[in-house]
Amino acid sequence: MHRYIDGLDGETRLGALNAADLMSALVDEVLIGYFQLVEMIERDIDDLDQRALHGRPKDDVLGALVSVRRRIGLVRRTLVPHREALAALARPEMQADETVGQPWPGLVDRLEGTIAAVDSVRDSLLGTYDIYMGRVSQRANDVMKTLTLLSGVLLPAVVLAGIMGMNFQMPFFQDTTNFWVIVGAMAVMAAGILAVARWRDWI
Repeated sequence: MHRYIDGLDGETRLGALNAADLMSALVDEVLIGYFQLVEMIERDIDDLDQRALHGRPKDDVLGALVSVRRRIGLVRRTLVPHREALAALARPEMQADETVGQPWPGLVDRLEGTIAAVDSVRDSLLGTYDIYMGRVSQRANDVMKTLTLLSGVLLPAVVLAGIMGMNFQMPFFQDTTNFWVIVGAMAVMAAGILAVARWRDWI
């Protein structure tokens, strides 16, 4: 409202406005304020997009998404009830009183445009949620890939250790120097698995 008053400074034709024109100007200024609020929410959503892409573990992106969703819902619930009132002002009978006049008929379109802008940022927020969930899924897949690779590296060593721990007599088990042969075999198999994983771009 202060922005509207500042815009009237130095205006000498102010007295030419009737009641309907003044009311139309005031309502339009209120709708402009809602458009600016939508732009602020859009900037917040852009910031959330960046946070969702970075995927920092301690960053509560989901909580921020819920907070922005509540703001969007509040703005829309505030706007929608005005639709019926502005539609009533645009009816032909408003011209009956010449002293009042007919408000600007474009107010209804301006309101619908504002509601559409709010719906647009709500859809953008859903896109941010998809980005966040995709990043979470990617992080979970990275963890599973690491665990799977670690299991593959350690599995040959586990198998060899199980075989060497069997209770039966063989000349191979009597020679203590063969311990280092087994350890070397474990290291070679682990290195081979890592080399194959590197070659296939698994790591």
